[in-house]
Amino acid sequence: MDSLKTLIEKKQFQLVLDLTANTRGASDIPYRISAYIGLGKLDEALRLIKQYQGKFEDATFNIMKVHLEMLMTLNKYDIAYQELKYYQNLPYISQEVEEFLNGAEGMIRTHERNFQRIKRKSKEEIIEILEKETDSLILLSALTEIRNYNINDFSTHLIKLMARENINSFVGIYPLFLLVSGGYAQPLSLTKNGKLYTVVPKDLEPPFVNQNYEKVVAVIEEVAKDPSLSEVAVSLFNELIIILYPENIFDESINLLSGALLAIAYDHFQIPRHDAALAEGLGIDEGDLKDLVRKFKQLLIENPPIKAVE
Repeated sequence: MDSLKTLIEKKQFQLVLDLTANTRGASDIPYRISAYIGLGKLDEALRLIKQYQGKFEDATFNIMKVHLEMLMTLNKYDIAYQELKYYQNLPYISQEVEEFLNGAEGMIRTHERNFQRIKRKSKEEIIEILEKETDSLILLSALTEIRNYNINDFSTHLIKLMARENINSFVGIYPLFLLVSGGYAQPLSLTKNGKLYTVVPKDLEPPFVNQNYEKVVAVIEEVAKDPSLSEVAVSLFNELIIILYPENIFDESINLLSGALLAIAYDHFQIPRHDAALAEGLGIDEGDLKDLVRKFKQLLIENPPIKAVE
């Protein structure tokens, strides 16, 4: 008779279950778990892991990985986080295990976010996320799905989200974009960059539609003469449009905007800046250029982009 390991390798999963049906020894349980997984019976495998948890000895690391992987496969993320805490509190096993545990929360979170992105959410699910979720990427994913529905059905929840403390600024302003798109006609107040604004969303210009946007991009590309440099400058431009909203970044002149964005991009690549020459070439005041660079840099520091793991 082949060993249980060999039978698993031969995919004789039911035979393994039959042979170990009356087992009481923890040493055979990993093979029963593997057999259940091979047959697609993940709930049975999970039940065995819980029943024998703490008794797997040398197989603990492999069981740990399989356990978390199954929970992610079943989209049981709350349980996955709970089980991860259990494993993190176990006595030291090895450096390899420590490295796995250090990255496991990020692994679960990434899987959860990917699931949230591909899953079409109901209105009720979106509302629950807006009310309870703190993860910025999951919130942003739910916000983008609101466009599949009548935006004004979510107006109360969007306004509450905007007022939430300690929310990432990119998530906090997205509800206003939606209310603008939905033509929300009631005045509302929001605090942004230390300023209090009272606005009527339907009267605001949506972001990225200003006729000067392409003009600024064209100036950046002409002056930069380097696709990498212009790409960073335009990326900063897009970030600042969001950061400043509902203020209109285009209150500044096209050339002054372009110069400030290029100057920050130069600093990003550690390219020596020549503000006097840049200002002269664009026909702008060097002092105004330096002031706007300082302002934009401070705004970028105070409003960091959403991180993959928070």
